[in-house]
Amino acid sequence: MEDSLFLLKNPINPHSDCYFAYCGFSKTDPMHSFGPAIRKQFLVHIVLEGEGYYSIKNQKYFLKKGQGFVIPPNVSTFYQASSNDPWSYVWLGLGGKLVKKYLDYIGINNDHLSFDVQNLNDFKALIFECFAYENDDLISEIILQKQTYKFLELLGKSLTIHKQEIATKKMNAYVSRALEIISKNAQQNISVTSIAEQLSINPSYLSRLFKKDIGSSIKAYINEIRITIGSDLLTSTDYSIQAISERVGFTSAQAFAKAFKEARGITPTLYKKKRIGFGATQIKNKK
Repeated sequence: MEDSLFLLKNPINPHSDCYFAYCGFSKTDPMHSFGPAIRKQFLVHIVLEGEGYYSIKNQKYFLKKGQGFVIPPNVSTFYQASSNDPWSYVWLGLGGKLVKKYLDYIGINNDHLSFDVQNLNDFKALIFECFAYENDDLISEIILQKQTYKFLELLGKSLTIHKQEIATKKMNAYVSRALEIISKNAQQNISVTSIAEQLSINPSYLSRLFKKDIGSSIKAYINEIRITIGSDLLTSTDYSIQAISERVGFTSAQAFAKAFKEARGITPTLYKKKRIGFGATQIKNKK
């Protein structure tokens, strides 16, 4: 479980180069996990306290206070808090055609998705300032646009101060390939057996390898991807619950609603109202 504050915006006049998409703060309980998730924008996390890890592609990154990580668009990721010292973090979602170029210039790219930062209180203050501009008006949008560039400026200055080695661990090759299959087919009718057949491996053996590296069963991992995609569709489209359930691979709207409530603690309808109707909202997510 985690206590979260977040702000999601639908820009009136989105800037094509770089724009504010959403931001938030989370304080997690021991072993709280999030994901697997696939995002449309770049998502930057800054760890304020505690420890945890996140996995992306075939690599696991073990992070602590004073470090951060980036989730690129359209890539499945999973992260989990430590059992002894769970982390808290702030995050900012950035969209636009120049975001990748800006991050590359700072030093964040596919080879360096995790990094060290200082000025943690400045990052936290900046994100909490954003919560004051939840109104859907032009002034709020302009200010949040300014906050986005201030975040990038702070990130660039912090990263030039010093760097430490980030602890990493290679995933098993079968697990890495399974993640690729799931990422491409999560919204289709896939199962542990069908994935194992593609990899020419015993399903039970694959399940054990996957659990060891990812910390989640394959079935739960696929289900969470579907729920995450469904969450995005609930807040970014006018699709009905039935239409969303079909798009993310559930057999019925009832099955989707049941799985969604188990994963998020609220119904899809209430989730949509909270995310769109109230902007910055505090909720408890049960995982």
